[in-house]
Amino acid sequence: LRRRCPRNKVAIIWYDQCFLHVNKIEVPMQTMDYENTFSMHNPNNVRGDKRLFNKETRDFLNELIPKALKPNAINYVYYAAGEKRLEANRLYAMVQCAQNALKCKVCLESSIRELSKCCDGKQGARVYLGRSCNVRYELYPFLRTEKTV
Repeated sequence: LRRRCPRNKVAIIWYDQCFLHVNKIEVPMQTMDYENTFSMHNPNNVRGDKRLFNKETRDFLNELIPKALKPNAINYVYYAAGEKRLEANRLYAMVQCAQNALKCKVCLESSIRELSKCCDGKQGARVYLGRSCNVRYELYPFLRTEKTV
């Protein structure tokens, strides 16, 4: 971070199962971060009915939200991943937060809505709401998941 961003006081690195946030400026974690929102998507479009694919993808990501909000035995982990069969494809997805449960739900729902602005009909995409949360889906396995549906 020091080599790549020597003059910056804040850095965020999202990995698929965790994230690193370095900040020399005091900002409470409960504050939603909409300033550093960005998205990325696979350049390829899905084949077939794009509207149906978009709807089923959003529905599946929304199904993962309650799973992400359930605490495990050790601590609160705001993360869930899974896979689902969609016609000829298999969809892999994850949702992740660095917020309390209420803010996490709101953040993930906002991220899923962002997908329709950037990534309709794409074979894969991710949306990051700064240091607050992120969602990702692909048509290939990008991490080890438990089958959820």
